Order: sequence, then structure tokens, then C-alpha cells
Amino acid sequence: MKTLSETNTLFKRNLLLSIRNMEALFSGILTPAILMILFVYVFGGAMDVGNTDYVDFVVPGVLVQCIAQSASAVGVMVNQDLQTGMVTRLITLNIAKSAYLNGHVLAAALRSFLSTLVVLLVALVIGFRPQASVIEWCIALLLIFCFTIAFTWLSVLFGMIAKSPETAAMFTVLTTLLPYLSSGFVPTDSMPNALALFAEYQPMSPIIHSIRALMLQQPPAPLLQAFLWCAVITLASWFMATAAYQRRVRRG
Repeated sequence: MKTLSETNTLFKRNLLLSIRNMEALFSGILTPAILMILFVYVFGGAMDVGNTDYVDFVVPGVLVQCIAQSASAVGVMVNQDLQTGMVTRLITLNIAKSAYLNGHVLAAALRSFLSTLVVLLVALVIGFRPQASVIEWCIALLLIFCFTIAFTWLSVLFGMIAKSPETAAMFTVLTTLLPYLSSGFVPTDSMPNALALFAEYQPMSPIIHSIRALMLQQPPAPLLQAFLWCAVITLASWFMATAAYQRRVRRG
């Protein structure tokens, strides 16, 4: 109970920090939606994605980019806590060792959920028409949740090991570029061979393929590969981020 109470306290603290920084919050929520509108109305007519409407094709890629971009902000927040001495002060209070990181992860997951909801609402307004059944929606939402947790923990890891908030912010650049180097916005068979090979097998592509297949009923969905990527990223990032935090605790 003590751990849950302390996690909840730090969760609320991180939410308050997000609310006070409304510019960053609205930027993280609105930027992916604006990008989707630009892609659909500016570039959509020039994109050849077969018999699928471009808005239907691009929404899964925008969702993944939205989640990754939103999750990347937590790394900067974690590093700022380290640089300002907040972590050191929390250690002196003898809080549960897992409460600090879990509080950040839960707050970041909520921010990602809000961003995802805004993107889906905007997508529906501009013509996105999913065909998924209730079961397929549940699987798609579970995959989105797993991806959110995976990239949030990865961002926490970057925040723990970065030397400065500016270095931690470089993770945002990575998360912004990776969706473009995937099957999120154009089919991979339209890319040069080397780039297509990378795009097809990087973590975001099977996740995007799976969400698209589930929402548009376009099997087969590489669900096993998508969930495995999420599990591997989550476990590896959680282990290394926790180890980095433990080293910080021992140093005091």
C-alpha cells in the first residue's frame, strides 16, 4: 500500500507539471493531428497505396508517431529531475524505489492516451472509417497500450542516462524520424532496397501493420512480431532504467 500511495503521489505531481507546461502539452497533442491533416490533404493525392483511401492508410502511422512523440517528453522530465536535485531529495524521503519511475510512466501513458484520442477524433472527422469488430478493436487498443508502455520506458531510460535535458531531447528526434522510415506513411515497396529492408524490420513497422490490419480488416496482421517487439523493448528498458536509478540511489 505504501508503494501504491507514493506512486500515486508522484503520478499526480507529474500531471501537475504537465498542466503547468501547457505549451508542451498542447504541442504534443495537436502536432500529430496537424501533421495527419497535412499528409491527407497535401500529399494524399500523390500517394499510391492501392485500393485503400490514404486517410485510412496513414492513421495507424500517425497514431504510432503520436504515441512515440508524446512518450519522448518523459525522458526530458526525468533528466531535469536529476539535474535539479529532485531525485536526490526524493531519495532522502525514503520513498519506495519503484514509485518515482512508475509515477513518471503512468503520467506519460495518460498524456499519450489523450494524444491518441485527439488524433482518432480528428481522423474520423476527415474521413477515417475503421471496419474493425469489437474484438479487433480490443486487440488494437491492447497493442497501442503495450507500445505506449514500451516507448515510455525507453524514454525513461534515455532520461536516466543522458548527461543533460538537451541530450535527452535527442530521443524526440529519433521517435520523430522512425515512423517516417517505416510503413506508416508510404508502402515500403516504393523505397530503395536498403531503406525498404530497414523500414520493414524496424520495430514500428509490424506495429503499424498490425493496427492497420485490425482496423481495416486487412489480414494478415503480424501480431506476434508486434507484441514481441513491445515486450522486448519494455523489459530491456525497464531493467536498464531501474538499474540506472538504483546506481543513483546508492550514490545518494
